[in-house]
Amino acid sequence: MSIVKQARSVRQYWQAEQLANDDALFALRETLTSHSQRSLAKHLGVSQSAIAQRLRGFTSDYDTNPYFTLRSLAEVLAQELREERPDLSACLRLVAQAMSDFRRLRYARDRRTFLRQPPTTGDGRWDALVAAVAAREARLSGMDIPVWSEKAEFFLDQAWFVTQSPGLRALAFVESPADFALRNVYLDPAELESV
Repeated sequence: MSIVKQARSVRQYWQAEQLANDDALFALRETLTSHSQRSLAKHLGVSQSAIAQRLRGFTSDYDTNPYFTLRSLAEVLAQELREERPDLSACLRLVAQAMSDFRRLRYARDRRTFLRQPPTTGDGRWDALVAAVAAREARLSGMDIPVWSEKAEFFLDQAWFVTQSPGLRALAFVESPADFALRNVYLDPAELESV
């Protein structure tokens, strides 16, 4: 096995382990909405203080804000794309809002939750765009690019210009952010800014 494949495998395992730890914390906290720490500790065979210590400092921006995740973004995009005439501008506004939401997340756990692999939008082009969002936001925030976003299925064979105006294609080709252009997705970066 080549060093590149080994490194990718280690990275994939590490990301999966982090997500599993996050899942355990979220599940533990969710369970405590209907059970006391004492009763849960008794059921798990651990001390109440072990439960309290595990949850110490656990806060999430998602508790108080209805921020997007890539999952919720993909679900809303899929719904919009099923319309008879999907509104390209509305879809791009949703993407811009999701990117803005990611940048507001203060905790690494929440950023990892945001970056989890989403379901398909039903359109390979939009799936590639969502993968580009994941790669770009992870990279810009200093996180590892999610392994799922590097799969071949998230790279288009043909160029897709996310614009209704053919005259803007040259600008999109030149100005498109690298994580999008790598996937053959071209758009004006101004479309990705939330107002």
